[in-house]
Amino acid sequence: MRDYLADLLKEFDVFRARDGQDAIRVLKKHKKLPDLILSDVMMPNMNGEDSKVEGLDRGADDYLIKPFFAQELIARIRANIELSILRRKISFQQSKQEETKQLLLSILNKILSGLDLNETLLNIIKEIHHILPIERIFIVTNDQSRFKNNKIVALYEDQKNITPMTNQSNQSIKFNDGIKDKSQSLTNLQKSLDNIPGIDVFLDVYCENVCKNVSLLSAEIRLDNICWGWIKVHRSPNSVWLDSEIELLQQISNQISLGITYAYMLEENAANEIKIKTAEAASMAKSQILANTSHELRTPLGAIIGILSSFEVANLTTDQKEMIDIMSCASDIVLFIVNDILDVARLEAQKIILMNTTFDLLELFESTIESFGKKAGTKRIELIVNCDVDILPRYIKSDPGRLKQVLSNLLSNSIKFTNKGKIVVTISMQLQDVIDDDKNKQTYGQIIKKGKLLVELYDTGIGIDPEYIKYAWQSYSQSDMSMTKMQDGTGLGLSICKSLVEINGGEIKVESQLGIGSKFWFTWNIELLSITSLSNTTQFDQISYVLPHVIKKKRILIIHPLEDTRNALLNYFKAIKKIDAFETFNEGISAAKSYRELNNQSAYDVAFIGLYKDNEEEVMKATLELRELEMNNNNLIIIFIVFSNNEENELAKKLIRKVGGIATVLHTPITWKKLVNQFMHMEINYSAIDIDNKKLDINENIFKRVANYEDITKSDSKINECILCVDDNAISLENTLQQVSKLGYSTISATNGLEAVKLIYLKTKLLNDTYSSSSFFSDLDQAKSHKISLIFTEYNLPLMSGFDVSQAIRAMKPPISNIPIIVLTALPVEEIRNKCIASGINDYLAKPLKTEELEKVLTKWISKN
Repeated sequence: MRDYLADLLKEFDVFRARDGQDAIRVLKKHKKLPDLILSDVMMPNMNGEDSKVEGLDRGADDYLIKPFFAQELIARIRANIELSILRRKISFQQSKQEETKQLLLSILNKILSGLDLNETLLNIIKEIHHILPIERIFIVTNDQSRFKNNKIVALYEDQKNITPMTNQSNQSIKFNDGIKDKSQSLTNLQKSLDNIPGIDVFLDVYCENVCKNVSLLSAEIRLDNICWGWIKVHRSPNSVWLDSEIELLQQISNQISLGITYAYMLEENAANEIKIKTAEAASMAKSQILANTSHELRTPLGAIIGILSSFEVANLTTDQKEMIDIMSCASDIVLFIVNDILDVARLEAQKIILMNTTFDLLELFESTIESFGKKAGTKRIELIVNCDVDILPRYIKSDPGRLKQVLSNLLSNSIKFTNKGKIVVTISMQLQDVIDDDKNKQTYGQIIKKGKLLVELYDTGIGIDPEYIKYAWQSYSQSDMSMTKMQDGTGLGLSICKSLVEINGGEIKVESQLGIGSKFWFTWNIELLSITSLSNTTQFDQISYVLPHVIKKKRILIIHPLEDTRNALLNYFKAIKKIDAFETFNEGISAAKSYRELNNQSAYDVAFIGLYKDNEEEVMKATLELRELEMNNNNLIIIFIVFSNNEENELAKKLIRKVGGIATVLHTPITWKKLVNQFMHMEINYSAIDIDNKKLDINENIFKRVANYEDITKSDSKINECILCVDDNAISLENTLQQVSKLGYSTISATNGLEAVKLIYLKTKLLNDTYSSSSFFSDLDQAKSHKISLIFTEYNLPLMSGFDVSQAIRAMKPPISNIPIIVLTALPVEEIRNKCIASGINDYLAKPLKTEELEKVLTKWISKN
């Protein structure tokens, strides 16, 4: 059978074997794998079908059942040989693809390893040499010298000659410009490569570096669409390059491109990181210098402001008062600038933390806006407050100091750059439902109401060029300096506002047109208080703004040329049934006449009239006409709305004398508190309103006068109260001693913490000795002079800090341990609040000291003690 098959298949090379062992022996002898094995698998005790299944199970590719036709056998053998060759090709390609994949992955790992670029390139070409059958591989750059030679950056050869770039800086590679084709195949290959950019093939080209002809394959390395260099490989002349090899080299060139880009990026990032760290260090140093300088400036400045404030109660001539006012104003401006610089330093150091305390919202807004009334009045700028007091909550929780700072900076900016027209401040609130995420609260996980204040400030100032708006929020920026150089300031205000608003979680924006005006607005997150929590606190007895009943009964007329002012008053007087607002006097008088004719009585009880320098005669005429329309002793109350300056005040006084009757003045800005106090003042002084409700709030000034009288009667006892002042700065200490002494108290001093504690100990011992002596009553006056009633201490003291002093005193026995301790500091209270609580400090006073604030603190704590 073997001979028959060999003769039948004589077109093939046939090797014969008797059995399996003989077949293995034949294969070993020829050292060559056959394209096909033809085997008889017929076994004893097995039929043909079982033999077929057994053969296929053992790895056979095909079968033929006996008896068979010769032509069928030959056709099946040919088909299986072709399939075998195809399988080998596929297997080879898969192997190559996996090899290429592993190579590219290896190159990527080398790129990401962070090694030096030159070392990385050498490792890459070494890997390639192991994959491709080549004699030489190298990478050259496109950076040409004056000799127009390309510089080699990495080289690897069969002789294991690895040359790093640092040792090859003087090497170059130059190809013969006169390349001659050795065969037509080069032309055909080059045409096929026309569609593959960056790939060049030369089958036979002379290379000067190796002094012989080579077959060259070159792939371009591109960075950002620019040729950085090439990766080139050599073989013996006329060697053919397979498509797979060309594709592989192109993929490798792309990977090398990524590697070079990555290396450059790492270098750039490292350089940038150094720059950033240097800039951060410089910024921290600058911030620290600013903070230290600001603190050093505040100490002598605080002394100046403190001493100037003590002149408020002194008997001075008019000229002296004017000079004191000028100095006070100048020192306040300097203090404002110093505080801004200090805030910027803290913001840059991220040391500002917002507090969360309960306060009267409208009181904060109105007192802040009112503090700018004189500045606006002096420039004759209408400063208008527009808010719905019946919608705003009275008490909220947030940081009142920082909210006031943002509003003050924006107002100061508007007044500074507005020379005529108006500034309108609009306050509203947005409510939103949120889930409480505070685990310490009973409402945790529940939907609660949270508020967001929206504060809008519009002015008719010089405006900001749209080109400069993006710089408005930067520190030390005043947009177009050519327009703002006439104004004072450091350009820090808006930068501070933006930082504080963002810390709160709000946002701040600006819209502006050059020469027309600006609109700034910001949102501020607040915590709304429940009615239950407010009712449990005695100091918050009235939880909303309510217009007194006696005012609700009034009939009011408003005549003012500004629509914003009219709208602001209408918002305040929403609860009043009879209220009319007109732009012109003719409209107002016409309405009053019509009402009188229809109802046979006077139309209004109160008339608000806008008074300016240029409408004096018109106001006089209109006021007299309104007086003539009165009936039944109505006693119309005239309220002139004027700017807060001396000229308008004198003008209003002159008109009041001329028009007669009940008339008074209301200075801008018009606030809720000012309006209510105005009505209460008229109620008390003119008896124009019948008081039926005895629960009405009386004018606060009356209570102040009573309080002041009681203070005077007690002034004789102040001399028995001894105040210990501790400060290591001589100027600051002297200023504190002077101010306390002028308030009538005895004083003693110490210049460091240790001295203060020793002084208290000696005073305590002397006091104990006096009380234990037999002459108790005779020495009682002497004992009083030794008693320390309160301690003022700077927090930052040598030897022992103010906090250490407090802890030492609290460790003593009563009554010494109960002495009130007040810390004096130029820092914001949020920075030292926790230390104050931990060390037992009762209260704090911000430097520079003001006499009024100092007196309040002394009265509060000495009376408690």
